[in-house]
Amino acid sequence: MSKRKILTVITDALGDRVVVGETELLHSIEKHFVNVPTTMVLELIEMVLKDPTEIFRDDSKKERIFNFFYKLESRSRFVVVAVKVTKDGAYFASAYPTGSKPRNAHKKLKGIKS
Repeated sequence: MSKRKILTVITDALGDRVVVGETELLHSIEKHFVNVPTTMVLELIEMVLKDPTEIFRDDSKKERIFNFFYKLESRSRFVVVAVKVTKDGAYFASAYPTGSKPRNAHKKLKGIKS
């Protein structure tokens, strides 16, 4: 079992303490936020988790629940932060831009906050 490097822990709007690991953060930066400094991406993730515009929950997985957090940007764009909630805690999974509205796949999930 490999040890994950924890960069930070953020308490989200639902009260979960979300662990942000280095590997997952670097993956999001490399795939979706190229040329954006790590500290700025972390600040964006914190902003989205603490004050989301919309939250959707995926109940289709047996052992884990995915929480999707959307934050409206100034240009009517959304960023989603995906969090996996397991029996061991809540973990940052990914962050990426979604465009001018939540994706249809996310709208099929259970809405927690609109």
